Amino acid sequence: MLKDYSLNALRVFALAANATSFKHAAQHLGLSQSAVTRHIQTLEDQLGTSLFHRDNRVYALTPAGRVLARQLLPLFQQMQHAVQQTQLCGDEELTTLRIMVPDSLLRFWLAQRLADFNALYPHIRLHVLTFADVYGASVDAHAQQDLQQGTVDVLVSAGKVKDRTLKQQRLYMPQFVPVAHPQSYDAAILTWFVATDSSLWKRAQGKLSHDSKQAAAQNVSSSNLAIDLVNALPGFALADRLWLEHPQLQQLQRSADVTIDADTAVYVSYKQSTHHPVSVVAFSKWLASRIEHAQPKS
Repeated sequence: MLKDYSLNALRVFALAANATSFKHAAQHLGLSQSAVTRHIQTLEDQLGTSLFHRDNRVYALTPAGRVLARQLLPLFQQMQHAVQQTQLCGDEELTTLRIMVPDSLLRFWLAQRLADFNALYPHIRLHVLTFADVYGASVDAHAQQDLQQGTVDVLVSAGKVKDRTLKQQRLYMPQFVPVAHPQSYDAAILTWFVATDSSLWKRAQGKLSHDSKQAAAQNVSSSNLAIDLVNALPGFALADRLWLEHPQLQQLQRSADVTIDADTAVYVSYKQSTHHPVSVVAFSKWLASRIEHAQPKS
């Protein structure tokens, strides 16, 4: 019966028989050469026949070894293919994770780190949705509704959602810093690109230098638009310190001594459950860990 033979030894033999040497087979299997030899000797003892001729360190298949080798490798290849297909079917059904995040967080921080998550959790497929974030605004109402109705699995937002059925974890407290176009300090006319009615802008005005306060303020609807404008035109904007490593912000001049706290912390939220899906827990822990390590040191 097949159960009487070592499946691992059969696999080692199948690879060794089709490799150029035991050494190459060992490298492919991640084993030592002596371990490959032991597996084959175990199989020969179980079969009661030699599978390799051994003469002056030259290894050649015996007639019995050739018969077994022709049959085994295709079988193991079929088994590997069947396992891969099973994993793909299971993953598609069980581990597609729908996340919703502010568009500025995705653009300036999260997008360039998703490859890291995919490498750690290749069986989890992320479906990423975004909503427009406005300076100083709390959680988006439509995003909150999508989470509560179950069309989104995980929500990342500024502020908590008022819903006791949700588990909510604080990620970080954003701090904003002024950033400026490289030519701003040589320009005659300067503009602040900000949400002029936001509490963040009102607090920022109390910390700005006299020269910065002289610039006019142009109302913009989102952080993304503000950064795009300040990259193109002489002027200033407010940027979350978490974003500062992004290429579009690295070329901007930054204030070294002015920081403005956001109105509220950023949270990750998902439905309370006795047993949370593995994908939800994995993404939430990964996100919290990466944000913690990315926080600029004061």
